[in-house]
Amino acid sequence: MKARDPDDKNQDDSELFDQAMRDVKRLGHNQAASRPAQTAPVPAPSASQEIASEFGEELRYLRPGIQASSLQKLRRGHFPIEAILDLHGRTLVEASSQLRQFLQESQTAGRCAVRIVHGKGLGSIAHQPVLKSRVRQLLQEITFVLAFCSARPQEGGTGAVDVLLKKNRSFDR
Repeated sequence: MKARDPDDKNQDDSELFDQAMRDVKRLGHNQAASRPAQTAPVPAPSASQEIASEFGEELRYLRPGIQASSLQKLRRGHFPIEAILDLHGRTLVEASSQLRQFLQESQTAGRCAVRIVHGKGLGSIAHQPVLKSRVRQLLQEITFVLAFCSARPQEGGTGAVDVLLKKNRSFDR
């Protein structure tokens, strides 16, 4: 086969490329082949996951083994709120201690539902809900907390959380 002149305007670009690469040998490599990133489908959130809403992060949690209807009733206000703890202006350490004490006292007193007001974080240095994150973490750790959810908009919305407590059996007489 006769080599073509690279300056010949009539030659096809792919022929020129093939001609230029004729003596090139492929090198091996140990890297994985690249593929376009695939986006995994996003599953619908379950009741035990946090849900983001346009008004801030809405909290929802249901302890495994507890009926979903309990969380629905809590969200709809079917359980009367028997005590409220306001954590505005508290440090993380103060808020953690007061929250644990409040929940223990509430459970001991036989309360079924309580509200924790943690605020939306607008007054914090980074304008992030620091107390809200800590409250969520502690509530999930405390075994007698059965469920919790952000309060209804007229009762504090995403700046407060309603908590359903396990019934204290010492009051069943």
